[in-house]
Amino acid sequence: MNNKLVGNAKITDGFVYIIAEKGTTVTLIRGLNKFLLLKSTDQRQSVKGKVLYGDVYVLENGENKLTVKDERTIYVNKDPIYDATSEKRKTTFTVGVLILVILVVSVIFGISQKNKKEFNKISEEKLSNAITNYELLTRESFTEAKKTAEELKEDGYKNEKLDELLKNIYENESDILGEIKVDLKEFLDLSLQTSGFNGESITSSGEEMFILDREIKSVIQVDLSTKKAKIVAGKDKLDGVMLIASYEDKLFSLTDGGIYQINNEKTKVKDKDWDDSLIYIYSANIYLIDKTANQVFRFSGSPQGKNLSFSDKQEWLAPGIEMDFSKVKDVVIDGSIWLLSSSGKVTKLTNGNPTAITMKGIIDEITNPTAIYTNEELKNVYILDKDNGRVVVLEKNLPAGRQGGNFKMQYKSDAIKEAKDLVVSEKENKVVLLIGSKLMYFEP
Repeated sequence: MNNKLVGNAKITDGFVYIIAEKGTTVTLIRGLNKFLLLKSTDQRQSVKGKVLYGDVYVLENGENKLTVKDERTIYVNKDPIYDATSEKRKTTFTVGVLILVILVVSVIFGISQKNKKEFNKISEEKLSNAITNYELLTRESFTEAKKTAEELKEDGYKNEKLDELLKNIYENESDILGEIKVDLKEFLDLSLQTSGFNGESITSSGEEMFILDREIKSVIQVDLSTKKAKIVAGKDKLDGVMLIASYEDKLFSLTDGGIYQINNEKTKVKDKDWDDSLIYIYSANIYLIDKTANQVFRFSGSPQGKNLSFSDKQEWLAPGIEMDFSKVKDVVIDGSIWLLSSSGKVTKLTNGNPTAITMKGIIDEITNPTAIYTNEELKNVYILDKDNGRVVVLEKNLPAGRQGGNFKMQYKSDAIKEAKDLVVSEKENKVVLLIGSKLMYFEP
């Protein structure tokens, strides 16, 4: 408000600003009290002050008078009246929020500390067990120790003993688990016998290997001891061939039409009366693994000049034995029949009765194997696991009549990932692998 003779006064943001002309008296009325703030004499003067609710400022100069009153809005609560702009209320609210935040953080921190303490306690127990398992130095305990230690590391557990354990595990893994890295060497280049040869399977009898290429319809015979090689069958004898089998120096083919002996001449020895099957010849007898009938059929063989003649098929499984052969991928016989399934399962059949092979102690499970091999002279069973670039060795027999089939060791090489079949000679100390047009080998 303004009056040229008195002066002017203005209330803004809780403060009063007053300019008094000469001769003007400024009075403050606060409640029941009255205060003289300013008395201007011969010149203009000014004053500034903090305003409280209800203050009245009176500027007087003779008969001229100017009154300024604080008229801020007030808010009524149930009990007291609070100033909407009260700094005290704002401060109280802020302090309350801070206290609440501190309380929440304290609770969370407490829970976190408790969980961390429990985590460390459990982890220490697991680490102690892992160290004990490692010190036992068995495949099973070592594998368990490695699994536990790696899980602890992955969970974020930090401990110098854990770091030391993992270091020892990785340094000694090959020796304890029986894993050996090998380099493959060339045994024989089969394409030197016939151009474009690309083998897909091997059958063997003694030291003689027979390698089949169904694409160009050719079989090459190789002596494992001398490396002598020759073509023993071509297109004229391999029409419709699916698999081959051998006994001594005699070669047989399984076709859509039946079974043929294919040495000097192609002679049918059995008409087909079975479904999808695998063939193996052992002790002059033909064994068919019929994957549809879920039966092993045997044709007993007997010499007839240079050839063999065979009886009618007979069911070989023991009475009452029911099996699923739908996933059987390969077969080998050493007196017992060893079946390899695409799932990695190995089954041993003896006198028509099955025994599941557990492969106890194996490092990594076999999930999609390629081939299996053994014979009467071998002490072990060999499995080609090309997906994992390895040849897995199983113990055939254990002392005191215990069941065989336990994991013994494995040989690894990236080159093994290209292999299609294998033959093993412990006499020659060679594991021979079929890779395309070549026979490769390593010495176990």
